[in-house]
Amino acid sequence: MPAGDHPKALIRYGVLYAGFAGAVLFLIWRVSGALLLLFAGVVFASFLDALTYLLGKLVHWPRGVRLMIVCVALFAFVLACVAWGGAAIGVQGSELAATVREQINNGLAWLQQHGFKFPRDTADDLTQPDLREATPTLKSMLPNVGGLFGPAWTAVATLVAGLGDGMIIVFLGLFLAAQPVVYRDAVLLLAPPDRQHGWRVMLDECGQALRHWIVGQLITMTLIGLIVWLGLTFIGVSPAALLGLQAALLAFVPTLGPLVAGVVVIVASLPFGIWAVIGAAVTYLCAQTLESYILTPMIQRRAVSVPPALLFSGQIVLGVMFGIYGLALATPLAAVIRILMLRLYVAPTRRSDDVSALATSDG
Repeated sequence: MPAGDHPKALIRYGVLYAGFAGAVLFLIWRVSGALLLLFAGVVFASFLDALTYLLGKLVHWPRGVRLMIVCVALFAFVLACVAWGGAAIGVQGSELAATVREQINNGLAWLQQHGFKFPRDTADDLTQPDLREATPTLKSMLPNVGGLFGPAWTAVATLVAGLGDGMIIVFLGLFLAAQPVVYRDAVLLLAPPDRQHGWRVMLDECGQALRHWIVGQLITMTLIGLIVWLGLTFIGVSPAALLGLQAALLAFVPTLGPLVAGVVVIVASLPFGIWAVIGAAVTYLCAQTLESYILTPMIQRRAVSVPPALLFSGQIVLGVMFGIYGLALATPLAAVIRILMLRLYVAPTRRSDDVSALATSDG
């Protein structure tokens, strides 16, 4: 190659690599929602693998048998909850929603009495019809079809989309948990032969971090639900079981979930008096103190060694981009990204620096 062509070749290859990197980033951005859904399936597979591993501590059966037992037990548990507690949870949920709505209206009424102004409610507008439309017409007599079916269609579409996402996560998790070695070896084929061992270690570390995180989350959710349930039962606030369940489920969503659960618990305890409110607040504060100062540091030390400010920033970004899914999966995703960065970038850079320093010292 002539000397004058070398800079041109460097520029050409640089432009080619930059264009390829830009195309990859654009593709990732376009399918980021689907990638997050696939990552949720990986997290569910880690959940099944963790339960299978824990079952192996009790019985030394083949892994396939233990995984089948775990899946059947989970399916039976879900069916039992739906069959035995579905109707009761539905009724208690309606009562809880009505109680929360009533207390919010009472709070707004109290604020209005003390000088705060709020827009009139839609129901109030309907009770005071506009005189300009007092004359009946055919259009006013017919029902608003869009108003009748719009909310129902939106609810059905949301339910179908949620069920579809759930089915994708479940089946992908089952496939990955059934044959994890097969999929790991398929990923290793993308690595150069001299780096396959390092990639294998990296993937194993990612799986271990996800297992530690999901087991820690389950322990945290269970303890928070039990503390809230037992505390509210002792105080006399009902429905204590449903409030404990929603506190446990919302504990899976970092930062925002515990805040929403605490507001619901306190608002639901308002009809039972001021001492019930104080007791409910103290109960939930104890549960959150246990999570924040004991359980979460233990989980992060074992699975997610990410600085808190960086982790919180990632939660905000993913929450804004993907909503509740992004917020819930921000922590395990940060753990996986940290391991990938350490193994793919930091470790090779340190090795090359060490080799350069050794060569310099020898020279």
